[in-house]
Parts: sequence; structure tokens; C-alpha cells
Amino acid sequence: MTSRRRYDLTADPVFYVTLGIFCFLTTFLPAFLGQPNLLPVLQTVALTVFLAIPLRRGRIYRGVLVVSIWLLLQFLIMSIGTTLLPRPFDRAIHDGFSYYETLLLWLHSGGGLQEPVLASPLARLGEFILVLLGSLLTAGLVGVWLLTRAVNELGFVVGLMASGGPATLLVGLMPWRVMTIAGHAGLVVLLAQPLLTNNWSPAFYIGRYRRFTGLSIILVALGLVLEYTIPGLWKGVWGY
Repeated sequence: MTSRRRYDLTADPVFYVTLGIFCFLTTFLPAFLGQPNLLPVLQTVALTVFLAIPLRRGRIYRGVLVVSIWLLLQFLIMSIGTTLLPRPFDRAIHDGFSYYETLLLWLHSGGGLQEPVLASPLARLGEFILVLLGSLLTAGLVGVWLLTRAVNELGFVVGLMASGGPATLLVGLMPWRVMTIAGHAGLVVLLAQPLLTNNWSPAFYIGRYRRFTGLSIILVALGLVLEYTIPGLWKGVWGY
């Protein structure tokens, strides 16, 4: 007699359909209502719960799939929603329109974009450390909070810049921010696992996920380097 195969929720397509529904509900509804605090709170709680399901069973790459699907859908909802409904979505982002004005200043005059970064060069380092420690000590909750806020901001900017045409939209897809978000996402998934599985052995993670960890750190570092070096080149590629 053969034993019945144990049911794996994360292998069921319904799980990912449900993930998409929750992403839509926790992103579109608070943004449509112009709720800047409720928006990231709902997103963070929902994504953290969905991420914990595969990670509790040690399925780190299923966790990567969960986060990737969520962040991509979240970005699309924010960018399309901002294009179609700019007023309520503007209210859903803290200082969102001010950031958009900074981007327009950079786009048309060459100034503004890098000034906040250069004025506080430790800000990105602090963000990186917060992702590491926050994810490790809260099973990913703090890291997910930072991820959802970053994606909301990027989607909002892209949605507003889409009104200027395809070239302006592509300028808004800043590759340094995309790389940083991708690197942080990988680290959040990796560091959320120890608390969920009660496996705190550094040797286990270094041995099993060495390449994955290295790729995530490289993406974060490359994003930081590009943020300092290529903004002018990037907008020049698209004719600005």
C-alpha cells in the first residue's frame, strides 16, 4: 500500500489566485480611498502571511515566487491606478507628489534627483541594515513593510510619468531602484526563514543559499552604485 502524498498548498494554483486577489484588495482599495497609512499596513500584513506559508516548510524559492508575484502585481496596480485615477492615488502616498516634482526637476533641468541621496549618503546603508535586522527579527515583517512602500512609490511615479508618453514612462522605471528592490526582496525572503523554521544555523544558509544570498547583495550594491552614477545617462537614452 502506498502512502498518500502530503498536500502542498503552495503547489496549488488556487493559492496564487488567492494571493493575487489579496494583492488587488489591499492595494487598490486603500489607494482608491486615499489612505496613506492603511495602504502599506494591509499590504505588509497580507504579504507577510502569504510568505510565511512556504517558508515555514523551508520552501525558500516558493517564497521568492510569492514575493515576486505580489510585488509585480502591486506595481502594476499602483502604476495603472495612478494613471487613471491620479487624485486619490496621490493622497495614498506620503509626499508622493513632492517626489514626483523632484523627478520632473531632474528630468527637465538636470538637478534634484541625486541631491537627497548625496546629502545623506548613510540613508541607503541604514535602509539596508533595517532590511537585514528587521527581516531576521520579525520573520520578514519589517522588510516587507519597506518593500511595499518602495514599490508603491515607484508605481506611483511611473503612473504619473506615463501621462508624458512612452519615453517619460521608461525614464520613470529607474533601473537602480528596480535592482535595489529586487535585492532587498531576496534578502527579506532569506532572512524571514530562521524565525519561522527555528533554524538559526549560519552554516546551513551559507552552504545552501550561497549563490542566492550573493546575488541579492550584488543587486543591492549595484543599485546603489547606479543611483550615484547613471541618472543623467539614463534620461539621455530616452531623449531628455
